[in-house]
Amino acid sequence: MAQTISQAGDAIYQFALMWLVLDMTNSPAITGLIAMSAYLPALVLGLFAGVLSDRMNRFRLMVGAHVCQSMTVIAIPVLIHYDMATGLIIGIVAFIRSGFSTIFQPAFNAFVPTLFPSKQLLRVNAILITSGQIAYILGPALAGILLAVISLPQLFLIDGLSFLIALGFLTLVVKPNYNPPLIIHSHWKELLDGFKYLKTNKALLTLMVITIINNLFIMGPAIVGVPVLVRNALQGNVSDFAFVEACMAGGSLIGSYIVMRLNQKLSSGLIWGIGMLLDGITYAVFFFAESVPMVMVMIFIHGIGIPFIIVSRTVIIQRIAPNHFHGRLFSMVHLGVVGMTAISSALVGFSASIFPIQSIFLFIGFGATLCGVLAISLKKIRALN
Repeated sequence: MAQTISQAGDAIYQFALMWLVLDMTNSPAITGLIAMSAYLPALVLGLFAGVLSDRMNRFRLMVGAHVCQSMTVIAIPVLIHYDMATGLIIGIVAFIRSGFSTIFQPAFNAFVPTLFPSKQLLRVNAILITSGQIAYILGPALAGILLAVISLPQLFLIDGLSFLIALGFLTLVVKPNYNPPLIIHSHWKELLDGFKYLKTNKALLTLMVITIINNLFIMGPAIVGVPVLVRNALQGNVSDFAFVEACMAGGSLIGSYIVMRLNQKLSSGLIWGIGMLLDGITYAVFFFAESVPMVMVMIFIHGIGIPFIIVSRTVIIQRIAPNHFHGRLFSMVHLGVVGMTAISSALVGFSASIFPIQSIFLFIGFGATLCGVLAISLKKIRALN
């Protein structure tokens, strides 16, 4: 319930932020830079956030991060109300909010395996991912409806409230008796220990490298490319964009169920590779998008492959690696996903100022497809389970 509510708020925030900036500036390049600032903390703070989650009480880190995220996002409508909002200031606020999210994510992913035995982790993560996809259906869909009666800036207040409600549910979780190990080394030493462990596991190292390369292709189009496609190329409005985002989440919900069924027959590593293959192929077909309804259908199909990547990758790390390394390993994943989102968003924003956005989708779809082909072709990846 906590994840569903907070991620519904996240979905509202992500779509509202991109549309707000695009509407304020009418510039895909500036929108790309703002998106970059919203994801840059993963590059700056991501790895040390993993060290923190292995050193400190993970539950308290999660609670503190949610409180700070709530206060930060509420600042956006306040700034707009007092006519203090500029592209630069919105970018700074987005950076700060993302910094707290960077602390939350590795702590959360490392906290989950302390609650459940290894054999239940696939179902548990599938349920958590499913709750997130339900949230990403409800969030944009609710925003699309609410925009008939409230303004776009007021949606940020709803996101801030969602974190506080989620905290209420988190307090109901029965916490395990987990005591972080007594650490006498520096943060750098702990970080290097995480890299040394990764170096000894070639399959996990390969998974991390492919994750970084793949997200350089796919995340910018997802964050910046879709609103530019809907607003600038297809002349859609903010409600159209909200329902496009909801369609992608709907596809992901179906994908979560398929992953649970496939895991009985295929290894997690193979499912992960198939997911990247689907991700790339279904992005490439956006080249043929001619209307908003057509985009809704395309992005629904695209969404089906997303849980293939997220669920299988999470379970692989949770099952293979010792729990005292989980925070650092998941922070590396967070770096690969969110950190590359920062770079990819800026690149897509600038590219969209020069090239048609449909052509950009074709190019990045081809690159993401190659990542999937590479993953499936490697025996050590297919053997991960």
